[in-house]
Amino acid sequence: MNAHILTLFGEELVPEQLNTAPRKTVAAQQEDQGTTGSDVLSHWEPVKQYYAIGEVAELFKVRTSHIRFWTKEFELQVRTTSKGDRLYTPANILELKAIYDLVKERGFTIQGAKARLKDSQRVTAETMDLRQSLLKLRNQLLLIRNQLV
Repeated sequence: MNAHILTLFGEELVPEQLNTAPRKTVAAQQEDQGTTGSDVLSHWEPVKQYYAIGEVAELFKVRTSHIRFWTKEFELQVRTTSKGDRLYTPANILELKAIYDLVKERGFTIQGAKARLKDSQRVTAETMDLRQSLLKLRNQLLLIRNQLV
């Protein structure tokens, strides 16, 4: 059973004639363009306090819908104007960079990226606690040393 497709111009196409090449991933598209995902934001220096969603999307070379979706899914706290426009701080952009890296570069699912970021935040909190403990211990040792001298 051969199905024929009729185009708007009256041409008949057989499905085998259609380009059935798989869609390229963002990483493959960037590789074709001579850039890699690790290049995203590597040259970026924050010069403003707030960035519009279009500017952020342009930084990551994705659509604004991606940024809007990630903002909602990862519950990023962004400032909004009275019109409802989202404004992103440089800190928000760094969070989005981590999300971009996990989702677009490494191929994580949204749920997997959420879990990974949650683990990273826990590790960061544990690291900060450990650092505080070590600083406290260091100060105690310095006090003991000063008493012995």
